[in-house]
Amino acid sequence: MIRFAALTLPIAASLLLALAIGVAAQEEGPPLSFGLEPVVGGLERPVFLAEPDDGSGRLFVVEQPGRIRTVVDGVVAPDPFLDITDRVESGGEQGLLSVAFHPEFVENDEFFVGYTAQAGEGAGDNTVSRFTVSEDDPSRADPANEEVLLAIADPYPNHNGGLVAFGPDAYLYAGMGDGGSSGDPEGNAQDTGTLLGDILRLDVDGVEGDLPYAIPDDNPYADGNGGRPEIWASGLRNPWRFSFDRETGDLWIADVGQNWIEEVNLQPATDQGGANYGWDVLEGTSCFADDECDPEGFVAPVAEYTHEFGCSVTGGHVYRGAEIEELVGIYLFGDFCSGLVWGLEPDGESGWTALGPVETGLNISSFAEDQSGNLYLLALDGTVYRLTRGAS
Repeated sequence: MIRFAALTLPIAASLLLALAIGVAAQEEGPPLSFGLEPVVGGLERPVFLAEPDDGSGRLFVVEQPGRIRTVVDGVVAPDPFLDITDRVESGGEQGLLSVAFHPEFVENDEFFVGYTAQAGEGAGDNTVSRFTVSEDDPSRADPANEEVLLAIADPYPNHNGGLVAFGPDAYLYAGMGDGGSSGDPEGNAQDTGTLLGDILRLDVDGVEGDLPYAIPDDNPYADGNGGRPEIWASGLRNPWRFSFDRETGDLWIADVGQNWIEEVNLQPATDQGGANYGWDVLEGTSCFADDECDPEGFVAPVAEYTHEFGCSVTGGHVYRGAEIEELVGIYLFGDFCSGLVWGLEPDGESGWTALGPVETGLNISSFAEDQSGNLYLLALDGTVYRLTRGAS
């Protein structure tokens, strides 16, 4: 097992981690420590992990080329749970990017995936699909029974978002990037007439007209006035991992920046939807599209850091496990390029204190959570780690 303690960095105060709600930027945060215990290795570009609420103890690891592997007690099953490499465009930021098991998976055998579809021009559709477990073999899914819920035309191969996750309201949320290239050239993130640059919210247990899903009545544009009815939040560049706090229901969204600033956004569980996080008018809390801009009407991030400390934020989770008592209630997130991990801890006054950073030396493709609240860190080199107690 690898153990880490907070890294001490002699860094200018303005460059480490600026907190936008009630906390000034600081030179270095209070200590953060944890261990990383390898769970399984030898995987091909793992980018996500999920555990269904079925009591089996199985972990399902998403491999970017288009497979979902089953892991039990650290052993990978020889046959993939799902193999859709024949329809997935993989490479760079494209691929099979996530899996979400239906809250009633035990009864209906349904799960959902987010992936980039193959396309001749290299910029395939951002796709959300439903699958079911095979009737003949409950240890595997049937790739032939795919039901495509969304196939959103994507003009460029980068900024695909790709995460699907069920919220505490049992609706399916899907993150979509702004369509790619650089600087959102088509203005998708600020255009609620498109599904790019948004978090979408779907009722996958219903149908509506010709749609294979229903629109929740309390979606901000449910009636189609002001925006597409699927949209829950907008103004995002590339939401690379969002998560719900299993205790509070709060939604955390990490948004990958352009040239300088990476950001973390927080949407309280009491929020009614419709938040606009500012891209591409803003990058973090700084003006982007123009030298001067009006931040009024945009929701500011709770944390941001500059490219002095990485190049691509990887969103995480609020720790709610039982093993690491000192991490309970802390939101953990990291950077893909630098391998740094930070924590955000409530300060008791509606603000947040930055903890860390911790240097892992890993290309962090994702964080993940199991049914017990344990957290995992996935490294793109093929290893899945579980967070454990750090050095005392």
